[in-house]
Amino acid sequence: MMYLRIIVIAFGVLSAEVSRADDYIEWVAANSGINWTDGSAVAEGAGLAKPGTPPSLAKMMACRAALVDAQRNLLESLQGIRVEGITIVDKLMLKSDLIKSSVEGSLKGAVMTSRRPQADGTCEVTLTAPIAGNFARNVYSTVLAPNNQSSAPMESAIQKAMFSTLDYVLSAIASSAHANESSLETALETLTRRLDALEALMTNQKGLPKAVRGMPTGIVIDARGSNFIPSMSPKIRKLRAGVIYPKMSDQQTLAARGQLVSLFTRDVTTAQQHPIVGDRPVVLKALRTWGDTRTEIVLNSEGSRRLEKMIQDGVMQDAGVIIVL
Repeated sequence: MMYLRIIVIAFGVLSAEVSRADDYIEWVAANSGINWTDGSAVAEGAGLAKPGTPPSLAKMMACRAALVDAQRNLLESLQGIRVEGITIVDKLMLKSDLIKSSVEGSLKGAVMTSRRPQADGTCEVTLTAPIAGNFARNVYSTVLAPNNQSSAPMESAIQKAMFSTLDYVLSAIASSAHANESSLETALETLTRRLDALEALMTNQKGLPKAVRGMPTGIVIDARGSNFIPSMSPKIRKLRAGVIYPKMSDQQTLAARGQLVSLFTRDVTTAQQHPIVGDRPVVLKALRTWGDTRTEIVLNSEGSRRLEKMIQDGVMQDAGVIIVL
C-alpha cells in the first residue's frame, strides 16, 4: 500500500561520500546536515588515536574517536531539522521531553554508512539516522498537540481493537499453564471471533486507501525558480486561497504513521522516476512561495484544479508527491 509523500527538488551542497548525485542535503554545520531525499540526518566525524597507542590498535582507536565525533555532529543534524516554518527541533527539545527522547533514540539507532581509515593514521566516519518512524511520529504529534484529537475515528477503532486482541492473546498465554483443554478451546474460539471481527472492520473501512486502476499514482510539482526551502511540514497552496494539502486530517494521519510529509531531490527526471510517485505521475506547475517562511508553495490555477480533483476523487490517499525546485 502506498501512502502520500512529498519530495521537494532543490539545489544544494552535496557530499559524494554520503549521497547520490541528485540528493539534496542541507548542511546545518560543517559536518552535519539533513538528506531530504532519503529522509535522514547525516553527519561526518574524524578521529586520531591518542599518542602512544600501539600500532596494532591505532586504526581501531582512530575510528572510535571518529565515531564519537560523528555522533556529536549527528546531534547537530537532528537539532537543526526544520519542522514547521522557522521552528527547528532544537526549539521543540526545550519544551518537550518526548522530543528529547526521540533525538536520543535516533542517535542510538544511527547507522555507520562509511568508515574510512586514512594513510596519515586518522579515520573518517559517516553516520545516518532516519527521520521517519518514531522520530517523525513524535515530532508531528508534538507540533499538532493542541489539535491532536483524532480525525479518523474508524482508524482509532481499529487500533483499539488490535490492542484489545493483543491483550487477550497475552492474557491467554499467561494463563495457559493453568488451563485445562476445555478452557483452552474456549479461549481459541473467542480469539478466532475477535480476529474475524477485526479483519471485517479493516476490510469494510471506507476510508482506507484503495488503488485505482488508470488513475495518477503521484504528482511532480515543478517549482523551479522559487526560493522554497525544505521542512518536515511543507504546504501546497492555491493561488489567492488557502492550503490544499496537507489539511489537518492529513497531518494527523501522517503523524500516526510516523511518515514524513516530504522528501527532497534535485532533478525533474529523477522525480518522475522515483518509486514514491509510481509509474503514472502527473506534472503540475508551481508559481512561487507564500509567506515569510518559504516552506509553503503556491500552485498555478491549472495545477490547483487538478490537485483538488485528485483529492476529491480520493486519489491522494495513495498518491506520492514530488515538488521540484
